[in-house]
Amino acid sequence: MNVRLAGVTAVTALALIALPGTAGTAQAATGSAGHGGHCVLDLTGQARVSCFDTFSGAIAHATGGAVRLPAGATQVEGRYLTQLRQANAAAPSQVAIGTLYNDAGRRGHSWTITRASDCDTDPDVDWTYTNLSGVKDASGFDWNDEIGSAVQYGQCEAVYYEHSSFRGASVSGDWSGGALDDEVSSIAWS
Repeated sequence: MNVRLAGVTAVTALALIALPGTAGTAQAATGSAGHGGHCVLDLTGQARVSCFDTFSGAIAHATGGAVRLPAGATQVEGRYLTQLRQANAAAPSQVAIGTLYNDAGRRGHSWTITRASDCDTDPDVDWTYTNLSGVKDASGFDWNDEIGSAVQYGQCEAVYYEHSSFRGASVSGDWSGGALDDEVSSIAWS
C-alpha cells in the first residue's frame, strides 16, 4: 500500500491519504498530548502519534513493551537490537521499521516509525513521506531539512531524498551525516 503523509504534527491531527490507484482509505490520525522530542508514528489503524521525553520510552511504546532500553539510551544497539528484531518477528500487529534522528550519530530528537507489518519483498514502494515541510514533533521541532541520521530495523529499505516528491540527491539504508545531513525533505520505504 502506498501512503502519503501530509502536515504531520504530534499534537494536532494528521492526514493519511491513499495515493491514486492504491488500496487503502483516508484516515485521520490522532496525536498525543505529550511534549517530548521522541515520537512514534504508528501507521497501523488510526495512524497515531505518541511522543515521549526519552528515546527509551518511545522504543518501549513502539515495541509494545518488548524492548526496555536503559533510561539514557539514544539508540537501539547490541542485545536490544536483537530483542527488537525478535519482537518484530513475533508481533501480530505492530512492527518498528526504523528511527529517524535530527542529529548525526543517531542523536537528538527522534521519530520511530511503526506499521502493521514489515515491508514486503517486492521492489515497489510501501510507504512514503512526500514532503516533510511542516512535520513537527510534540516539542514543536520541525523535521524538514533536519534529519541527520537514520536506522532501519526490519526489511524495509528506506530512501531519503533531498527535495520533496522524491527529487534531488538521495541516500538509502542506515546513514549518518554526509551530504544529506539536514537536507532530507521526502522518504520512501520499500
